Amino acid sequence: MTELMDLLLLQELLLLAGGECANDRKRKAGDDGDETSRSFFTFAAATLVLTNKRTPFRDCLDAHGRLRRSRKLPRCAVVEPRHSPWQRLCDSGHDGALVTVTGHDFAAFRELLLLFAPLFNMHSPWTGYNDGATYKLVQKKRGGRPRKTTAASCLGLVLAWCRFTGSEFILQGWFGFTGTPVNVWLRFGRRMLLKALSRNAKAQVRMPSEEKTQQCKALMQRKHPALKNICCVADGLKLPFQSTFDDDVQGQFYNGWTHGHCTTNLLVFGPDGRMILCIINAPGSVHDSTLADWGGTCDKLESVHNANGGICCLDSAFQAIDADCLIKSSNDEHGADTPEQLCVNVEATKLRQAAEWGMRAMQGSFPRTKETLRHDENPSERQVHLKLLCLLCNFRLETVGLNQIRNVYVPEWGKDADFIISNS
Repeated sequence: MTELMDLLLLQELLLLAGGECANDRKRKAGDDGDETSRSFFTFAAATLVLTNKRTPFRDCLDAHGRLRRSRKLPRCAVVEPRHSPWQRLCDSGHDGALVTVTGHDFAAFRELLLLFAPLFNMHSPWTGYNDGATYKLVQKKRGGRPRKTTAASCLGLVLAWCRFTGSEFILQGWFGFTGTPVNVWLRFGRRMLLKALSRNAKAQVRMPSEEKTQQCKALMQRKHPALKNICCVADGLKLPFQSTFDDDVQGQFYNGWTHGHCTTNLLVFGPDGRMILCIINAPGSVHDSTLADWGGTCDKLESVHNANGGICCLDSAFQAIDADCLIKSSNDEHGADTPEQLCVNVEATKLRQAAEWGMRAMQGSFPRTKETLRHDENPSERQVHLKLLCLLCNFRLETVGLNQIRNVYVPEWGKDADFIISNS
């Protein structure tokens, strides 16, 4: 684009110089020398300026000037990993501090490490191509230096990344890594943790069994007597997405309701706080009800309803879907024809709040979800990121607790059950 503008400007100056030369010939002979010289110098100056390549600003700086503008933390500026603040935190044994940084206490972290460490030790992120996003099995051979990065520090890096927003500079200081290694270990660690949690029953996102569905219906009716056969709640989650100059991408991810760019995700929660179904990383222009239809959520809920009568509670944004397996909160609670229907509308509106608690459990536990997703990032990287957060949400629920839905609907299942029940 810049070269094209330069050529157009050169063309204008050449036409201007040619016009001046034509006018010069019409003037008196006494003025010909001065005017012709002026036209010649105009042409020569324009040619010299526009044909010269611009020197990058960085090349005009000396070594110290480039060093001051370098956004890097070199090895001499960070501590060794074995002396890092992360290692100090691990040695402290303080549950509250570890929950603040990683979202998990020491018991949950050790359980997660048992799943993560074998995969971490069996694979290497250094493949020579797109390190971290690709990996290979470690070849057993002699020689080479041992890794400074341990399985515990890599796992802590991934969990801390999920808990914080912003640049990776802060993680370099926390873990004692330089720029490239922290990025590579992050991408590699996310993939190993996703692989580990995908096989774990505590983390898996799956529909409950028939026996579990009946239990969920009983738990819901215990809190909302007017609602029968309700087994889960669902809602859409909009995650911010970076705008772009590409009109096609811009149109796909622009959402008129939020007046911004985002990705659309649909999450379904049970009364115990578990995520039982999710559809992630859809373009922001897709409506929640459309995503539920296209993603197969309605078909799965319909199969549950046909098997044991289970019903899902949604908000009024899903009015486009009319199915027996769904019940929607009412915008007009008093627009019912019978007292029984009025009670159902009121209770359904109250129950819908549980879906908001589920969204809050995910966004509050892992604030990285509030970070704007980059449009130039590989879509597979976003897929790994969002899948991992869904699995971590379930794993954290079963190992750490701290979930509003469970505390309200099944307080006796929580880790703080004795205290909550005695003070309720």
